[in-house]
Amino acid sequence: MPLLLGLTFSSALAAPPTYKWTGGETARFYLETEIYWSQGLKAAARANTETRIRNLVIKAETECKVFPRGKQVELECGLHWIDLSGTPVADRQEKVETVLADWEDFTKPVEIILLIGPDGRLKEFDVNKLPSNNIREGQLGEQMRAFLRSAFAPMDVVLTTDDKDWIRGWERKDLGYMFQLPVADGTAGAGTYKTRHTEDRLGLALLSTEGRATVAPSSAIEESANGGLIDLRVGGEAWFDPATGQLLYSGFTTDGRKVASSSTSSNDQFIAQNSGIQRIAAFDPAHAPPISPVAQRVAKVDKPPAALPEGVALVPFLDLGMQPLFIVGYPQVAQPYDLPTSQVRARVVVDADGVPQQFQAYQGYELLFEHVERGLKDARFPKRSGPYAIDLDVEVRAR
Repeated sequence: MPLLLGLTFSSALAAPPTYKWTGGETARFYLETEIYWSQGLKAAARANTETRIRNLVIKAETECKVFPRGKQVELECGLHWIDLSGTPVADRQEKVETVLADWEDFTKPVEIILLIGPDGRLKEFDVNKLPSNNIREGQLGEQMRAFLRSAFAPMDVVLTTDDKDWIRGWERKDLGYMFQLPVADGTAGAGTYKTRHTEDRLGLALLSTEGRATVAPSSAIEESANGGLIDLRVGGEAWFDPATGQLLYSGFTTDGRKVASSSTSSNDQFIAQNSGIQRIAAFDPAHAPPISPVAQRVAKVDKPPAALPEGVALVPFLDLGMQPLFIVGYPQVAQPYDLPTSQVRARVVVDADGVPQQFQAYQGYELLFEHVERGLKDARFPKRSGPYAIDLDVEVRAR
């Protein structure tokens, strides 16, 4: 299907880029993670307040100092601020907020250590300086380590050094951090995920990742006949800046469902996670999520489309009697598309049978256009006696 998109693309990278870290530099990141449990999770404060939460949202900004360790690099990170929110399971919201406020206070002195390999592999993750004066604090500390590990997991993006793999994609067969369940005792199992270099745009390389694993909390392997196994699928994307040798954005979504045993065929969602991490230049005093550094590179496109094919009449959108088209359901990991506006104007050439054949997005922000295309390909329009064209005002929004 031909596309008439007036987009500006950068030239393709001739060879795989590499990570570059400078000893003594300071790197700042904005993190956002949402973890969902279908059955809820026990959440307890130190002052004997307990509840159950359905989902936990972690937002934070972190500052990391860089230290070379041979061929590897160590990041020592502190939290500039952290905000936790969640929804209750059959309980009062006020009780959830009380528990999470205690968790925030508990986590303030944290020191996070990341050991990163030359290929970007996150080899070690540790959390220091959490209070551990009694059993309750020790249990909460292990829980917070698991949640922070989930928040930093998007940094585990491995690059290839093989020119051919840079074109065809490369695989990992270890349980990287995207496959780690948010449990204190770690994750056991096996899986594979593949990373592909999909395109170059705005001087950046766009990478996509997808994979699947059968995993379980380490302690659960020996606790049941089917090991408490979970079928976990992951998909994500990352924007890598070859000039600086750094990730500007990385995010992923996981979907976990229990593996059916001989006594049950249930495959309901057990756990889900959306995580994104974005490099920032400075902290926002208002603690607002930053606009992606990718988005800051995007020029607004505002020009008329090319001439329509001869004989195709332009039909005003309002005359079609259709509701505005909303494109929904693309992964929330698409943080780079959080732009100042989500409105895009597109011209669509439609066959007589109502099936769109050509698209041209000509007003709005360039990085949104691919989602407009994706939605319009599946749209169906009124049938007419011959081909025609329409202009659409499209709103792109996350689910």
